[in-house]
Amino acid sequence: MDVLLKDWSNWNPMAMEYRNEGSTDYVDSFGQNVVEKARAPMGKKKAVDKNANTEYPYLVLKKKVMHINKCALINFFGRKHVRNIDIPPNSDCFVVYFNDLGSLESAHSTLEAFPQLLQVQRSHCGGQKKTRYEKMSMQRAANSVPEPAKLPAMIPTHRGPVDTQTRTIHVSCNGNEHPEFLAVPIVDSTCYKSGSLMAIRDAKKRFLNVKFEFNLERHGAYVLEKEFKEETSSKPVIQQMRSGRQLYKDSTGVDAGHSSVDDADEMIIMSGYKRCVACKDYTSTVCKICDMPFCDALCWSIVSEQHDKKCGTGQSVAIDDENLKKLLPKAGLPPRRSKVKITAFEQSNVVYVRPADILSEVAYYRVLTEVWMQGKKAPKLDQLPVCGQIVIYKFEAQIVRAMVLNVDNPKDICVVCIDFGSVEYTAPGNLYQCSATVADLPLYATPVKLRGVPRRALTPHLREAMYAVQGSLVFELRYHKREYDYDNHMQTAVLIDLEKNRGLNSFFKKVMTPVEPGLQERGFNEDFLPHVAAPPGKNIDLIVTDNSFLKYGIIHCTPAGLAVEITKMQRAFQDYGEKIAKAETYAAPKGELCIAKYMGKWCRGVSLELVGDGYPSILFVDYGNIAPIHVTDIRAYPEQLTYPVLTTEYDLIGLPEELTDAQVQRLEKHLQVGARVTCDEIVKNQENNYSLRMENLQKLLK
Repeated sequence: MDVLLKDWSNWNPMAMEYRNEGSTDYVDSFGQNVVEKARAPMGKKKAVDKNANTEYPYLVLKKKVMHINKCALINFFGRKHVRNIDIPPNSDCFVVYFNDLGSLESAHSTLEAFPQLLQVQRSHCGGQKKTRYEKMSMQRAANSVPEPAKLPAMIPTHRGPVDTQTRTIHVSCNGNEHPEFLAVPIVDSTCYKSGSLMAIRDAKKRFLNVKFEFNLERHGAYVLEKEFKEETSSKPVIQQMRSGRQLYKDSTGVDAGHSSVDDADEMIIMSGYKRCVACKDYTSTVCKICDMPFCDALCWSIVSEQHDKKCGTGQSVAIDDENLKKLLPKAGLPPRRSKVKITAFEQSNVVYVRPADILSEVAYYRVLTEVWMQGKKAPKLDQLPVCGQIVIYKFEAQIVRAMVLNVDNPKDICVVCIDFGSVEYTAPGNLYQCSATVADLPLYATPVKLRGVPRRALTPHLREAMYAVQGSLVFELRYHKREYDYDNHMQTAVLIDLEKNRGLNSFFKKVMTPVEPGLQERGFNEDFLPHVAAPPGKNIDLIVTDNSFLKYGIIHCTPAGLAVEITKMQRAFQDYGEKIAKAETYAAPKGELCIAKYMGKWCRGVSLELVGDGYPSILFVDYGNIAPIHVTDIRAYPEQLTYPVLTTEYDLIGLPEELTDAQVQRLEKHLQVGARVTCDEIVKNQENNYSLRMENLQKLLK
């Protein structure tokens, strides 16, 4: 060396060999993780020269599965690594050019992780140009490769063994099936014996298939009253949702339609108005000779015959039952394309409608007024009513006609308000005697079945939509006689909102049909759903939904009156898991809701733990058991299914800290899944945790 270097800090003996691309030409090998200095990226508007790609490292890849395109390859290897991709015509191979050797090594690592997607045909590190013969040979070899097997784009996750060692949350070991609770029919066939009132009043056996759908309202799951102030009223009005019917009352609890009746009558009479002798409405039209008041031509046609005989004689005109029947039009199903209003909802796909034309509107309110006037002076029932009997039903300043449907529980009688269609349970003290004249007045509320709307348990959103369309909205009734439902004895129809020109059927179906959320969307935790628990107190009946954690002194129960609601809502979960959700796999993050399949049935649950074996631990919130469920049996939770959680976790008071196997078996036998038990007391602490006190458990443990 002629000149000695004084500064050795920048000397690198491997730099020359490293930068020599000829010495780093690794063919069909992975080499070392060597990183080359990245070249400056090309401008967006500058065209890419295909011949210039030959100096960059590349891979010739053959796809093993279908649905792999250029965009998929760019995302697979990463946009920062791929320079260009050539696709020979009529070939299943790709030529992928990379920016540098580091990108090539990264691509080899990615291919090692997913060998089932692509196969490496050739690897080149750049620096040499391919001859025309080499290009033709590569294309010929690619064309001679047989067509790849038609494999799915995603291979389902393999069902391996369940990892029970690393789980920190205990799972249910007994493997109990989820209990099913069937609704007891309100009316059975024994009520329709020949000559019975039920057979006379309901000759078509319409109420034989009716079920009560508003148990959640009775048990305080929803807010039933809303207060608002109308522009035309100085007092606030309370809107009340009651068993499918919407009604109004003022803030003092008096019916808004009949509040301060006596005061109003006195004020109207003092102003010069009189009651019509036919319809009892106020009018200023009177006869100039005898001063007899009447409203219009319809009322005059009813009383004209008597008036001609008694006018000027000092005798008053009296309206008997026959005259009253002339005043009212015939009841029944309104004609096609007529205007109707909704009076009540029976279930998700059955509504009660009444005619909305002027004459029918007047007749309908005349019937309500007649019931109100006669009901104010009606005496109480002197004995328990029977099925099919028409009674006067009074509640919260309301006076309506009702037909008795069920008297199995003398303290809780089931009736249907026949002028509206709502089914309710009430105490016998609210029922009064009804005269034959009032009982025989026409019934204008008629049930119709909404075409295309499935029968489902009412979600909070659907319930609010049902109450919102009642009242002043007018619909057009469309149906065809051949669509009559002979099993349920009602007409299948479509209701069209005349104001917004949209179908009520499609609106309800859209509200109640769940939509599968995207995998990128954030899920919902358990607080997203309302929770309904049995109120603290003594001697309360519960239904056991799961007893798999009795070893730890824990049991899951639901109020006895709400157990059937759990089974009702499962129909919506089953329909969503089988027909709507399309994702093949889903691993719900910890703490989020999901729909999971347990013993062949789709139920809703909460993901408690993920251990990496493909079986997240799922707590089924409607029952209480915890089970490892494979990711192929889990779906994302839709926001439309907002049914409240009716099952509560209870701590059993008085149990020892450790129970023997024999004691656990005795407890499981006494507290079987689906059994109805009466607890001595339900206790709720400040942290909203519930406990049960059952004195007879001490005898079982001994």
